[in-house]
Formats: sequence, C-alpha cells, structure tokens
Amino acid sequence: MQPSNVIYTQLLNYKAPRFEEFPEIDLYMDQMVELLNTWLAPLYFDQSKPCLTASMINNYVKNSIVEPPVKKRYTRYHLAYLYVVMVLKQCFSLQEISTLITIYRTVQTSNRTAGHFNTFASVFENMLHQVMKTSEVNFSNIEDPNWQQHLMINSLQAVCCKIFSVYQIHVFLEAKEPAKSSVKKTASNQ
Repeated sequence: MQPSNVIYTQLLNYKAPRFEEFPEIDLYMDQMVELLNTWLAPLYFDQSKPCLTASMINNYVKNSIVEPPVKKRYTRYHLAYLYVVMVLKQCFSLQEISTLITIYRTVQTSNRTAGHFNTFASVFENMLHQVMKTSEVNFSNIEDPNWQQHLMINSLQAVCCKIFSVYQIHVFLEAKEPAKSSVKKTASNQ
C-alpha cells in the first residue's frame, strides 16, 4: 500500500471524470475496465487488486444495475453508470445503488444524462477535497436542490466520510508500524 502522504495528495487533488472525457467510440470490456480502474484507483487505495473487474461488470448487468452492452461494446453511458456504481459502492449495497440509479434513470436524453453525471462528479470531487482539507463535509454547489439532488448530496457525503475514515485508519496503522519495528529491534538487541 502507498504511504499516507501520497494517498492524501491523491485524494486532495482527485479529479473525477466528466462525461465529455469519456471516449466517443464504444469500448470493449477490457478497455472499459482499464479506463475505469485508472479513475477509481485513488479512491480504492486500501485494495491491492483492481477495484473493478469484468466479472463484476457482468454481475451488474445480470442484476440490471447497468444496461447490457450493445454488440459487446460499452458506451459513454455505461462508463458513467459504472463510475457512479463504483463510487457509491464504498458505502451502499448493490440493491441500494440500483434504487438510487433507478431514481436518476427517469432522465432519457443524452444532454441531461451528461449534465446529471457532471453534477454528480463535481459534487463528489468538491466534497472529497473538502473532507481531506477540513475533516468535515458540508459542501454543496447546487442551489435549491430538489429531493433527488438532496439524496445525491447525502449519499456522496457518506461516501466521502467513508473514504476519509479509511484514510485516517491507514494513517494510524502506518504510524504504529515504526513503533512495532523499534520494539522488535530493542528486543533483539537484548
């Protein structure tokens, strides 16, 4: 695992993808997995293996959390949904995530989907930066949010607090390691 100062810097400077950054061409499974893992790796700093696998995606499709691919190819919308699933997976069960996504699936046009995804990414990114700077999350850049937006804000606050808590645990455990090493050295010198 990476040192806590590296993790801190990565989380403090984390940039969530925006819809426009997703490739306009459709991707095969392995391409999509690699791309998403690149964006998600800083958020899953406590794992040694990739946070997203092809079998996980197949499971999400099988359970109707994500739409099936078209001719084995995944679109920008798949990338957006899978990114949201993986961010929310930090705190929520797949059933809860499926319900949250169902709430947002009422929007069908690409522009509105892109806009909602970008809002999700922006709010998440800003909350994560705030919790890393201040140990608190009370940020929202949405004026007069509707109940769906309140739900998104509350869900993302939970995720950001979870990520920060895992980071703090990592810092604590990292600080204990040198103490263990010095105790072992002292014991072996006696």
